[in-house]
Amino acid sequence: MAAPTVAIIGRVNVGKSTLFNRIVGGSSAIVSDFPGVTRDRNIALASWAGHDFFVVDTGGLVPGSEDPMQSAIERQVGFAIEESDAVILVVDGSSGPHPFDATAADLIRRSGRPVVLAVNKGESQRVMHSAHEFYCLGLGEPIAVSALHGTGSGDLLDALVALLPREEHEEVEAVSLAIVGKPNVGKSSLYNRLAGAERGIVSEVPGTTRDATDTMVHWKDRVFRLVDTAGLRRTARRMEDLEFYSTLRTWKSLDRSDVVLVLMDGNEPPSVQDLRIAGKAWEMGRGLIIGVNKLDLGFDRKVWLDALLDRFHPARWVPVMFFSALTGAGVGRILPMAARVSDDRAMALPTSEINRKLEEAIEAVQPPSPKGKPLRFFYATQITSKPPRLLIFTNRPDEIPEHYRRYIDNAMRELLGLKGVPLRIIYRKREH
Repeated sequence: MAAPTVAIIGRVNVGKSTLFNRIVGGSSAIVSDFPGVTRDRNIALASWAGHDFFVVDTGGLVPGSEDPMQSAIERQVGFAIEESDAVILVVDGSSGPHPFDATAADLIRRSGRPVVLAVNKGESQRVMHSAHEFYCLGLGEPIAVSALHGTGSGDLLDALVALLPREEHEEVEAVSLAIVGKPNVGKSSLYNRLAGAERGIVSEVPGTTRDATDTMVHWKDRVFRLVDTAGLRRTARRMEDLEFYSTLRTWKSLDRSDVVLVLMDGNEPPSVQDLRIAGKAWEMGRGLIIGVNKLDLGFDRKVWLDALLDRFHPARWVPVMFFSALTGAGVGRILPMAARVSDDRAMALPTSEINRKLEEAIEAVQPPSPKGKPLRFFYATQITSKPPRLLIFTNRPDEIPEHYRRYIDNAMRELLGLKGVPLRIIYRKREH
């Protein structure tokens, strides 16, 4: 189950973005400069009291004098509410209830989504004492907060996570394989080919997949959960809305997967959007496979692979598979590779093996001596898996040059035989 989604709704200048930054704790936004998307709409993954959830900061909710207020609210707020599991309605406690607040509250109420009402600008004592005025919106108890200073944010988040759906534990142990990529690269065709049935909507029109319908697939003695990247539940009125919320669905697919297959079109060089998706999967610690579709159209594999290696540094450690979802050529190798990547991501490495590999790496390339004092590496151990994380004790961790950190990372990955799996290495100080 993917982390649930929370939309922050409110009129202009009530402090939505400030509250967004307070909730995500300074995490960088997943989408901030996506081409064609309004700049102030952001997505980030937040956590509170052991619960992870996506937060969507909805910008552009400005009831202007030129455009009818209702149409602006219906488009922007409607999309945000529909794509969310819960809503935070932010109101300005310093100015009291506003007609737009009442209109937004009515839309939320009609949607059936659970909501938390945040009365912002609670750094003023007057706001703290007058929050009860917002009971008139009919959304339950108003919670006074200061997004700027953090006052009341804990109470707000406690109320929020109590409304979010809880994670369901799977009864069947399966490898979750997400198929993600730009529109019209053949995601549904590949999904159907792997599933062995016409379970998706295959169309030449981008964005026709409407709802995520996972499918269980058996290969030899393994079970795979195919996670299809769903599009929007309804047609977007503007392309930027479609792109923004389709991207949100992509990130949610990454979040609930063990392995991500980023599907690209072999007739085009890897695009910025392709590489952003691959980079986000890698950053999130997911197993990664790059799938290059439309092999039947006869593109030059070497030229395409060289372009990928030139633009995506982790590609040297990632399986790149060429196939045709249309004819099925090469598709039979995908599930075996996904199984291998999943196993590597979950592997528990023997401490003796890790230290032997570390010794081999250090012997091959001796550590530098910053400021004339040699670096010494004493001991290594694995502290987590999915993805594997190693802890290495050294005498001067803060002085390890970046180039030698990269060397150790690459050498350990190669010596351990990791393919398609991000490796995290932490250095800790020890004198001897």
